[in-house]
Amino acid sequence: MKKALIVLLSMFMISSVHAQTNKTVSKFSDFYKANQPDSIYTLFSSEIKTALKLEGTRQLVGQIKGQLGEIVSVRKEDASANGLTDFRLSFEKPLFEISLVISNDLIAGLTQKAVKSKGVDSAEINSPDNFYVENKIGRLNGTMTLPKTEGKVPVVLMIGGSGPTDRNMNQGEALKTNSFYLTANALAKKGIASVRYDKRGVGKSMSAVNTANITLDDFIDDAKLFINKLASDDRFSNVIVLGHSEGALIGLIASLQTKPAAYISVCGTKKDMVTLIGEQLKPMLTSEDFSVYTQISDSLKAGKIFSKAMPAALMPIFNPRSQGFLISTLKYDSGRELAKLKIPVLLIGGTTDLQVPAEAATQLSKMNNKASLMVIPEMNHVLKKAPLDRASNLATYNNGTLPLHSDIMPILVDFITKNPRLK
Repeated sequence: MKKALIVLLSMFMISSVHAQTNKTVSKFSDFYKANQPDSIYTLFSSEIKTALKLEGTRQLVGQIKGQLGEIVSVRKEDASANGLTDFRLSFEKPLFEISLVISNDLIAGLTQKAVKSKGVDSAEINSPDNFYVENKIGRLNGTMTLPKTEGKVPVVLMIGGSGPTDRNMNQGEALKTNSFYLTANALAKKGIASVRYDKRGVGKSMSAVNTANITLDDFIDDAKLFINKLASDDRFSNVIVLGHSEGALIGLIASLQTKPAAYISVCGTKKDMVTLIGEQLKPMLTSEDFSVYTQISDSLKAGKIFSKAMPAALMPIFNPRSQGFLISTLKYDSGRELAKLKIPVLLIGGTTDLQVPAEAATQLSKMNNKASLMVIPEMNHVLKKAPLDRASNLATYNNGTLPLHSDIMPILVDFITKNPRLK
């Protein structure tokens, strides 16, 4: 399941003195250390108990111990809302953290979160919080990168994909691509400005989220705030929306509801998110577990939370809170929505993308006959040159020093600067 979590970019300090925790988290920590999953089960809310069941709890605890080892620290996150408090557990093997969301002294959520980077790399140093918007809950921080050019210039708003992906297309220590950081700098060298941002609940936008009932529309509304702010800025001639993966759908709907000059989909897909997750999971699940996924998929597509027991392998992705979000994504058919778009459209795919096959861009292009289609040979999901071999491909996900695929920037720059409809 570790590989599944990495490939999906999924959404998802115990000291001797529990200074930053509460009694429920302390009990969880003690039960975990003593290898008592049955006792951990008693700490769950009724919703978690219904979804996970006792046997699922035993499997999940065993899986976490096997992958991550023992808990080494716990901290309380600053953001809390609606009576929910988020605690993050760190482990001996820092592949990812576990978020325990506490409500009424019970564990109401248990999800994977990216490990916060211990070191500061050049991308972080050169990503100042110099551009932001305010949603109804808090501030969404981003970085504007400007070219050394006189007069008005086009500006690209970059929208990241699923999971706790930050403005640079990183997820702490779990994912380190720097792909949006590299894109921003490359655009600036060609006279094009850009803005990239930490979406709500991620990085420097941690406080701008209500984790209880988050939907895709929340992310769409955030993108619209950025588009409208950039559109009103006299420094820019055009606003171009660029969305990556899930961000492509967010950017598409936001573009329909605002007035950008153009739209770019990078590694976007016509398929709904639930189906896409299933395709990514299938090679990694047993036939029995995939059968349960099929039941979950059918339930979500009917607009209903799946409340029966599920295998531990599926719980991090299909916990009750995540299911609500996934249901919210199903209201949009990206193909139908793309057909409505009247502005210039560029669709980009990569032939070695293990998450969203290159054919996805081709399928999307059939929905808008004026869209430009570019399929880049040997480009993977994080915009790097990579082979189809799974291990070698995934190795690029954690190497921020690798350059972008050599073909992607010329394609982006030509579309932005040479498209007659953007003059």
